[in-house]
Amino acid sequence: MILHDWFDWSNAGVGTAGLMLTLLAVRQATGAKRAAEDARQAVYGRNAADAFAETVRLAEHCAEYLLLERPNEAAVRARDLVARIPRDRTRFERFIVADSDKLKILESGFQVLATRLSSEDPLEEKEDAQDAIDRVFDAIRELNAIYGRLLARLDEEGL
Repeated sequence: MILHDWFDWSNAGVGTAGLMLTLLAVRQATGAKRAAEDARQAVYGRNAADAFAETVRLAEHCAEYLLLERPNEAAVRARDLVARIPRDRTRFERFIVADSDKLKILESGFQVLATRLSSEDPLEEKEDAQDAIDRVFDAIRELNAIYGRLLARLDEEGL
């Protein structure tokens, strides 16, 4: 009878230890899942920042080509921006919700510029060329502001 009771007590002890280890493993797995989600969010945020840095760079190249009076190259960069802005706006909408409308306006502005630069006599008038340059620099300022807000949000969230 003593051996039987001792056996029951040892089984209860092993069962309790197994339950404790299982609960500990579940707790660690939950922490690992949270860490993985945080890491995924950080990578997603950094990808958004990198994408908008590239968009700003393309806009700066477009302005540079306009200043150098190379409308064909500027038209190519403007078309690149027309393709890139909606893609990035859709892809990273979670991070740029407040700036989505501004990006739509910038996209349409670059569409107009690309069309204008693809015409037979793009920017023949001095005023037309200066107006196009001014509009591109305004777009660059707006894109930089969006990029800055995105970086500030990432810093606030610790990403």
